[in-house]
Amino acid sequence: MPALDPVLAEGSANIYYQFARLQSLSEWWHWLVLMGLCLAIAAYVAWMYRKDSVELPRGLAVLLFTLRLLAFLGVLFFFFNLEKRAERKIVKNSRAVLLVDTSQSMGLRDSDSSNVPAAQSRIEQVEQELARGTLIEKLREKHDVIVSRFDEGENPVEIASYPRTGTKDQSSETQQTEPQRLDAMLVEARWTAAIAGGILGLGLIAGLVYLVAEARPVAGEQTSWALLASMTLFIAAAVVFAVASLRTPEIIPLAIVGLAEVKPQSEATNSSPGQKDELQPPQVDWAAQLAPRGSKSRIEDNLKFVIDRERVGPVAGVVLFSDGRVTPGKDCDLAVQAAQDALIPVFTVGLGSEKRPANVRVVDLEAPERVYPDDTFTLTGYIQAQGTNRTNFTVELLAGDQDGKNETKEDERTIDVGSAGKVEPIKFELKPDVQGIRQFRLRVKPLEGEIDRRDNEKTAKVEVIDRKTKVLLIAGGPMRDFLFLRNQLFRDKEVISDVWLQSGKPGISQEANELLFKFPETEDELFAYDTIAAFDPDWEQLDDKQVEMLDRWVAEKAGGLVVVAGPVFTPQWSSRRRGDPRIDTIKAMYPVSFYFQGAATLSLGRFGSDKAWPIQFTRDGLEAEFLWLGEDAIHSEQAWQQFEGVSGYYAVKDPKPGAKIYARFSDPDTAIDKELPIYMAGHFYGSGRVFFMASAEMWRINEVDDTYSQQFYTKLIRWAAEGRLLRDSSRGVLLVDKDRCSLGDQIAVRAILQDAQHLPLTLDQVQATLVQPDSTRQTLTMKRLKDDAREGTYVDQFIALQEGDYRIELQHPSAGDQLLVREVRAKIPAAETEAPERNDPLLSDIARKTGGDYFVGMAAAMGTGRAGLVNLIKPNDQVTVLPGTPDRSFERLLMGWLIGLICGVLCVEWLLRRLSKLA
Repeated sequence: MPALDPVLAEGSANIYYQFARLQSLSEWWHWLVLMGLCLAIAAYVAWMYRKDSVELPRGLAVLLFTLRLLAFLGVLFFFFNLEKRAERKIVKNSRAVLLVDTSQSMGLRDSDSSNVPAAQSRIEQVEQELARGTLIEKLREKHDVIVSRFDEGENPVEIASYPRTGTKDQSSETQQTEPQRLDAMLVEARWTAAIAGGILGLGLIAGLVYLVAEARPVAGEQTSWALLASMTLFIAAAVVFAVASLRTPEIIPLAIVGLAEVKPQSEATNSSPGQKDELQPPQVDWAAQLAPRGSKSRIEDNLKFVIDRERVGPVAGVVLFSDGRVTPGKDCDLAVQAAQDALIPVFTVGLGSEKRPANVRVVDLEAPERVYPDDTFTLTGYIQAQGTNRTNFTVELLAGDQDGKNETKEDERTIDVGSAGKVEPIKFELKPDVQGIRQFRLRVKPLEGEIDRRDNEKTAKVEVIDRKTKVLLIAGGPMRDFLFLRNQLFRDKEVISDVWLQSGKPGISQEANELLFKFPETEDELFAYDTIAAFDPDWEQLDDKQVEMLDRWVAEKAGGLVVVAGPVFTPQWSSRRRGDPRIDTIKAMYPVSFYFQGAATLSLGRFGSDKAWPIQFTRDGLEAEFLWLGEDAIHSEQAWQQFEGVSGYYAVKDPKPGAKIYARFSDPDTAIDKELPIYMAGHFYGSGRVFFMASAEMWRINEVDDTYSQQFYTKLIRWAAEGRLLRDSSRGVLLVDKDRCSLGDQIAVRAILQDAQHLPLTLDQVQATLVQPDSTRQTLTMKRLKDDAREGTYVDQFIALQEGDYRIELQHPSAGDQLLVREVRAKIPAAETEAPERNDPLLSDIARKTGGDYFVGMAAAMGTGRAGLVNLIKPNDQVTVLPGTPDRSFERLLMGWLIGLICGVLCVEWLLRRLSKLA
């Protein structure tokens, strides 16, 4: 995007001339002394020439006196020091700031008061106007335009900036090229030179008269007057031509008389950068930039930030596009007060409906992805009613085959949703009796007269499997987290756990299905595992073949690897420099990069501290369901906040490209370059998943609840093993980085494909289909990763812009009978939907108190006439006049002409005196 100059938006120069010496002649006696000297010199010259020219013709005497007097006037002109200055007028362009709310409530699709479903969401109305409307174009005629977005953050994010274009009349006046400017100056200089030429012609005529008269045998007094006239005209012609040259210093004298060409000083001046930017406005993907992604709408903080930033500049107004839903429960008094103090009007554009139509909907249906026969599991639905006083609704749970056929009613209940807008959960306990994939459909009976019934049901698929998860547990030593997890897995009837305690000796006993004393040596042994959990492992005990098998198990067989750092073995192998193929391969699998030099690396970490510090989760961490300690994100966040924290961590350098940071160690003293240390991170490695944790201290969370440690590791191991269980075919797997997301989230899609010979697929790209919640289809072009070590991996991504279920379908390019499918559900947080009506009181109050205006809807804002938004934002250009500085090139040129004039008249005087035989 073109950057707006923060200081100069427009500049114009006023050229003027002044005698610099006049500034120093401030006293009356200065002028008295100067006039006395001038009169004395003039009297002396007159007396001298009167004495010397007694016998000369009067005309010649006057000419000699005039020449000497002109030389003195030249010196006097030099004394007064004529300067050329350019008084520059600096104009900071008026600025119009567009502030767009991208909280998730802006993704809602409204119906108007007549219950007609709207075609566009709230944010799509803004997107359409900015992308294809005239708002920006019209504002640019009088203002620089800055577009920013905001949601749950404290500061807005700038999207694009557009420099002012001006009206067509203004553009034609100001957009003058350098050749055009020089041509205009040349015309002016030649007119002045033509006058000088006319005077020169008269001087030549007078000179010819003098020569003809002088050639007569008897020359009279009259011939001397002809000489006087001729010389005076010559000098006058030189002065006029000098004026022409001084007024156009960019044009050399030869060019003025047509003996040379006029050339611009620089080709770069032919077109200004600003003009190029105006011709090429920034290209913005408005749908991606304005995707509703925030779970909160912090209008006050972001509006106040913009006001504080713009208060010293020429801002004409701030335009706020929002539905006015302030989810944190704050008003906007501080922002309004700041705008009043800064005299900045805020124009608000309210989006959405003022009255939500009567509607009941299924917000979500949560179900485990896979369960085991005869094990009871829970389906949780969320029901919300709006625009109605009715509180009791009938809810049905239906179950059918994978494709939804052969449905039977599993249960039917009545739910009391309480107050309008509140999201109420309803749970169903089920016990599967057959294996396979079952699709469950939760349906709420619609209200009478309800028009939009598409959201009255949600589906979820559950796979009933009789396959147990097989886990290999590795530990460099018997640390506490390892012991907790070992006992937990041994008691879990859904898990088969094998243990390799690297410090153990034959004869020890461990709670495990099988006790190992070395890493698996064959592919059949290793590839049977779904997950490997390694606590401070000594990877140097693996040989080259075993490391290669581990790499293939993760990348090609979708194995899940959970690695936990420790103080003993991790510093030893991670600090090695590149060169050892085994360690390089191990490091490549981790989602983080390591520091070199073991001692220095260890000193950057911390183990065994007396003080615990809370784990600081990132947004990715808060949204990662496998890290939840509870049924939903809110209860999970509350549980983690009760956790006192961990006392140690192993320092790593940076996350790998594509890796996600889930949590950081929160001690501010450990920050490096203002970044807290990474505590949890994960990424895809080929078709498998790798999760890194910086220390083994999850046993501490049992102090909050003695089931939390078990929940944490159970969900983590199932998440890591997900790739193994999601393999749709022996020749490929389709993965997404999250199957539940919030509106506006970016979803990464990854496919690992093999050809008919079970070798990595080598096509440059494959085509997948994204079926959106509104049933429209979009093509995803998945491109092959250019990584020789990970052949056959294809990636793409999309942004969830609609609430509901997304379905990704990939037809295997070399196996037409194999369709790889994944589903992602996008939802809006309950806080954003419980009160989705447009907040007219807040938006109108902001506009009224700040001197702006409130518009209901984009159509009202873009209305024509004096009441339209564009016409109400008055220009507020900030003009600053800078005093000019002396033009040094003009000074040099002036001195050259003065020296030429003084020397010329003195030379002519000397020549005439010699011809007249004077001393």
